[in-house]
Amino acid sequence: MALELHGIVKGKQIELERETGLPLGSAVVVRVEPKRLTLEEKRRLVDVVLGSWGGDKSLKTIFSEIEKLRAIAPPREVNFDAAS
Repeated sequence: MALELHGIVKGKQIELERETGLPLGSAVVVRVEPKRLTLEEKRRLVDVVLGSWGGDKSLKTIFSEIEKLRAIAPPREVNFDAAS
């Protein structure tokens, strides 16, 4: 039986959105992948993080343009071994 549940990472624990229905102590396999945020979720996150910029109406246009560019451009490569 496979379940797809969403959750929030809290340190080494993941708090799931709902109960699994599995008995306590059940062995499970967990595949973790970040949830892709919707444009609206990103806007709410900006409101929280940026404070006074949160209500800036120009951010809607900026984020829409970023989303369009991401859809047509391949992701850039990151070299973790490069000197900073």
